[in-house]
Amino acid sequence: MMPWYAWAYLVLLALIGISNFLAGLRGGQRIGLLLLLLRLAAVAVLALGVVLFYRGSGAGLAFMAALFVAALLQAQKSVADAQQMREQRLPAAARIGVALGGLALLPAIALGALAVWIQQGG
Repeated sequence: MMPWYAWAYLVLLALIGISNFLAGLRGGQRIGLLLLLLRLAAVAVLALGVVLFYRGSGAGLAFMAALFVAALLQAQKSVADAQQMREQRLPAAARIGVALGGLALLPAIALGALAVWIQQGG
């Protein structure tokens, strides 16, 4: 059974994923719908890692590969966000929001990696 704070974190991940997707649609950026959907799927993989960790379920090789790709997609998004903030001179509140959204995903990456490690007998 997952604790309440794991459920709260899953809600936060869902809000981050959906808000990033909607911001990408509204932003008029040059990125395509496929990249937006891949980023949304990456957040879903991170959420799955949280679930697998707290439920003590196994996370095999397929999840390990998906987690790696999700982490790469999030790193690419962070670089793109930093470049966009440099070009557009966003207000401080927007920059802080983007930074906190990116930082909030890091524990999910770690919990997914721990779920893989537990499965491997670590």
